[in-house]
Amino acid sequence: MLPVWILAIFTSAKSFRDNPIIGSRLLNGAGLHIIRVLTARAITWVRWLILSPLASKDIRKQLHENGFALIEDFLDPDQIREIRLEINQHEGEARQMLQGDTATQRILLDDKALEGKPVLSLLCNDKKLLHPLAYAAAKVTPPLLYVQRIRNGVRNKGVDPQKTMHADTFHPTMKAWIFLEDVPQEKGPFTYVRGSNRMNWPRIKWEYYRSLTAAKNPDGYSEKGSFRAGPDDLKAMGLPDPEGICAKAGTLVIANTNGFHGRGQAEDNQSRLEVWAYARPSPFNPLPGLPFKSVGKLQMALLKGYWKRKDRSAEQRNSRASWHLIDASEIKD
Repeated sequence: MLPVWILAIFTSAKSFRDNPIIGSRLLNGAGLHIIRVLTARAITWVRWLILSPLASKDIRKQLHENGFALIEDFLDPDQIREIRLEINQHEGEARQMLQGDTATQRILLDDKALEGKPVLSLLCNDKKLLHPLAYAAAKVTPPLLYVQRIRNGVRNKGVDPQKTMHADTFHPTMKAWIFLEDVPQEKGPFTYVRGSNRMNWPRIKWEYYRSLTAAKNPDGYSEKGSFRAGPDDLKAMGLPDPEGICAKAGTLVIANTNGFHGRGQAEDNQSRLEVWAYARPSPFNPLPGLPFKSVGKLQMALLKGYWKRKDRSAEQRNSRASWHLIDASEIKD
């Protein structure tokens, strides 16, 4: 496996636990992790410059200063009402992941799911949405789009790990939310540490020292390359407290999830409904990808194939896949 482990250094591979080269204390002491972080960041800036015409100056400024951009009234009340009606009429596949006491429920918005849903379909193909998402992701390949519902306090199974502030991986990535209902504090709003997207000296030092022990970190996620940051970590980096982005229905939030973020603490039995977008580019490719829908469709086909393999494997073990099938009615109002 040594050649594979070495080649993985030049990809989006991030696990300190599964790759002894990426997780090597000796190599990270010599700066391997920091070299990957800074090289990926420099290459992302090249792609951001190439794609800068796709996003307004205001959105670009918000993303680079704060780590997230907030666009209110992206959808009007009539669009929200029609989209929610279309979701309630959905009879196709839906999936769920349980983490701690929280259920994340999703409908992948592929061609089949969008059949008979003209307003959702128009949204998913709207350049007013796709262009700023492409800029934020530094990637023109269409992002994965889902209908998503987050249900809080659905079972007594400990803490949801997504409610601890974390960075998704070592390089800039994009997630976005269009809220289909008002999201006050009790619903657990998307939460971000403002300015934590910047790779300044305090963040670089923190990344360096965390990389030395990440392979043996017991929190279940840092060793896989998604570093968790507690209050003391944020203080050491000179960062502010996490900020819940309470928003009214129709608001679009786009975030660089290399910054520290998470779900807000919510009251039990509260939920939020949204259209959710995700894109993770190749960190060391200076080209922003291909803008063809066929590439996005291939990405969806590969994802669905992966889910089916996991379903078969879970069935053979008489268990349940992490992203398991549920009745679509569980997502509906």
